[in-house]
Amino acid sequence: MNGTWLHFLLRGGVLMFPIALCSVVGLALILDRFNTYRRLRLEGFNLSGSVRLALGRNDIAAALGHLEGDESAGSLILAETLTRYHEGSGSIQSSFSLAAGQLIRRMEASLRGLATVAAVAPLLGLLGTVIGMIRAFMVIEGQGSNVSPALLAGGIWEALLTTAAGLTVAIPCLMFHNLFQGRIERVEGELSRMATELEDAVSP
Repeated sequence: MNGTWLHFLLRGGVLMFPIALCSVVGLALILDRFNTYRRLRLEGFNLSGSVRLALGRNDIAAALGHLEGDESAGSLILAETLTRYHEGSGSIQSSFSLAAGQLIRRMEASLRGLATVAAVAPLLGLLGTVIGMIRAFMVIEGQGSNVSPALLAGGIWEALLTTAAGLTVAIPCLMFHNLFQGRIERVEGELSRMATELEDAVSP
């Protein structure tokens, strides 16, 4: 038996091709999330002493000056919040909620797609196995009492290929989905703490 991936792909049946497509989509979504989180620079969620002092004096312009040039996610959210608040676009709480919500939405993008791949891939594999088993038993029925053990074993392992392929795709997709979800939850915790610090700093 030629033990190549192409050989297994062809022997597994037509549903191996959508499973292979799921693997490509899943990998693309995982790489996209890693690249997005790297570009977002998910840090800087602590108010520096200089910013805190400026806010205590109600000097929004000075606080924005201290944040200038810092491209971390926390500093960008704080700068957007203070800009909105300084322009009278809403309270400090509502301004922060808008800025923080935009970050969380950017972090959550593509996660639903990754969860879909993790759910669909094993179902496709199971469907392929069921179809393969039906075909195998149809062949066995046609052979009657002359069916050979090799024919039976060959039909079964070919049918099980799609289940193995579906699980191979689904397991890493589910693992990375949970990893990214955990990262989002940690950032949400940091944002909640930052919101409390900011409210305390601007309180009279």
